[in-house]
Amino acid sequence: MNTLLLTLVVVTIVCLYFGYTKKCLTKYSAGLQTSQTCPAGQKICFKKWKKGEKVSRGCAVTCPKPKKHETIQCCTENNCNR
Repeated sequence: MNTLLLTLVVVTIVCLYFGYTKKCLTKYSAGLQTSQTCPAGQKICFKKWKKGEKVSRGCAVTCPKPKKHETIQCCTENNCNR
C-alpha cells in the first residue's frame, strides 16, 4: 500500500513538472495586463523597444537579437516582461 501511494505521488509530481508552461505578458500598462501561455519549448519572456518606444512583448525559444536602434530585455519567470 505504501509503495502504491509513493508511486502515485512520484507520478503526480512528474506530470506536474513536465506539464508546466510559461506565461508571458503580451500587453502591460496601468490597469491593463494581458498574458499568453507560451507554446512548448518557448521558456523565455521578452520585451522589445525601438528608439525608446515599446514595440512588443511575448514568448521566445531564445532571447531575440536586437536590430539597429532596438533594445530587448529577456527573463525567465512568469509574466516577468513588464
